[in-house]
Amino acid sequence: MSLLIAILLAASPADVTAQAREHFKAGQLHYALGEFEEAVKDFRETYRLRQEPAILFNIAQCYRQMRQWKDAYFNYRQYLNQKKDPSNRDEAESLAEQMRLKMEEEEEQRTRVARNPAAAQNQESTLAAATLPPQEPPLFAQPASAAPASVKPLHVAGYAAMGAGVLAGGLAFVFHNSAQSAADQFNQKYQSGQLTAGDAQLRDDAQSKGKLATAALIGGAILLAGGAVLSFAF
Repeated sequence: MSLLIAILLAASPADVTAQAREHFKAGQLHYALGEFEEAVKDFRETYRLRQEPAILFNIAQCYRQMRQWKDAYFNYRQYLNQKKDPSNRDEAESLAEQMRLKMEEEEEQRTRVARNPAAAQNQESTLAAATLPPQEPPLFAQPASAAPASVKPLHVAGYAAMGAGVLAGGLAFVFHNSAQSAADQFNQKYQSGQLTAGDAQLRDDAQSKGKLATAALIGGAILLAGGAVLSFAF
């Protein structure tokens, strides 16, 4: 399942703090690496700084990966309540229903154990000896051996495109900060009347890196959108 991309990098400094952008990007990276506990911490910090409903969906995705059904269900419902007509409403409602069923299964299991602890323990031992618990692969990870028949080339290409989109977003953030630094230096010299002919390079540098930041942001958004289509629509 994918994450939602909250519009943080494209927002002006007046709308979003640098700390919120850093936590959001860190959460995306942790999720891509399968580090879901770290990812949910960063997404929660992001939401505290900016109450963007899409971040609640990402928080729910992390809790689902950690098999914390109650917390996942709560955040899916919060997302659906706060987001007006989301494009992924059907997916979010389906996931919320899955979490509700998981919660009911756990409650039934606890009830059986409370009524007959010995029988429940014997049943668990038999199941553990017969099968191994399934493990969900981390997002973007590819198996070391040959891919199973159900894995389609388009899905692999989609995951790769989404990974490239995340990296492009990181580059946009770096270019933006560099452009802002050059612009600040130019403005400080202009205001103090200390501009020289050589300082024109600062202005050109700020403009050039600003264009690079915009291009990287647009390219990253295109890659993420295209990767999502390839991964989940076919």
